[in-house]
Amino acid sequence: MTASIYREYFENVIAPNLLRDEANGDYSLVLNNYKEFLSIWNAILHNRCISLRSKQANIYSTNIDLMVENAVEAVEVEFNDGFIGSIKPVFNEANFQKTIRKESTHFQNSTELPVFNLLKMHGSVNWKAVGDKIINDYDLSVVSHVKEVVERYEEGVFPKYDKDNTKIAQQIVEHGDYSAFIEAYNQFQIVNPTKRKFSETVMDVHFYELMRMFSNSLEKENSLLFVMGFSFADEHIRNIVKRALKTNPTLMVVVFAYKDEEKESFRSKFGEEFSNLIIVTPSKYSDDNQLEDGSKIELFDFNSINKVFQKLLDLIPVRFGNGK
Repeated sequence: MTASIYREYFENVIAPNLLRDEANGDYSLVLNNYKEFLSIWNAILHNRCISLRSKQANIYSTNIDLMVENAVEAVEVEFNDGFIGSIKPVFNEANFQKTIRKESTHFQNSTELPVFNLLKMHGSVNWKAVGDKIINDYDLSVVSHVKEVVERYEEGVFPKYDKDNTKIAQQIVEHGDYSAFIEAYNQFQIVNPTKRKFSETVMDVHFYELMRMFSNSLEKENSLLFVMGFSFADEHIRNIVKRALKTNPTLMVVVFAYKDEEKESFRSKFGEEFSNLIIVTPSKYSDDNQLEDGSKIELFDFNSINKVFQKLLDLIPVRFGNGK
């Protein structure tokens, strides 16, 4: 059963990261959405001219891919993924407490620069354990190694993942030993898609620390959390948000429902008692906010959500004229 789940997850979620440098239409489309997202929010943060307001934005993600990292390289915004060092960058949550300032050459005035903190709560494909530390394995050597191990097995040895547990168990008994694959797979420093969610590795320590940081962010006064592409099926994250909604009345959580029908699903998970929880549906947004081209948003995919944030940016007064 473990081999079946891990193989399915590896083939569909992890292995495609090896293709990030290839000319792929779907990859380019998604990457452009990430780039647009970062550019829009970089402008929003830049327009926070009051020095008392932080220009940092925390991106809490359960994704383990490298889309954000690759988009940052293209857009060239200030970015912090928790790693420090040049030769062998090491991950440490304390690095998220840093700010970046730029000083004028002539007048020695300084200003805080917009910074995106990327906190990957379920780990990442480029996290590699070396002793009790996690280093940046941007070459994805672990992914390549697991791929080589998988290719040693004959075609059809791994049963297709199916909810029929009995059927899978019978197939696994017939095919035999999966220990080589599982041993290689367990090198990943990620939260696995199983009920327990994570394994007994150094990832445990970072998992709890990142959860704590997420919880602390929601407890801050006037915090604003935008939720995109997340169903709240993960109980541990849903419970943190529910507790924060209840204890921090200044917190505002805005959930983008992918389609109208999902609104009831979110309501069933959170209940009706939270006045600081807003669930935005595609049709409701289109009714209240007509797009400039007269079109309506049918689904809240990444491209549509970027249109919402672009409209938000257009409404912000600009201190230094940029033609708006």
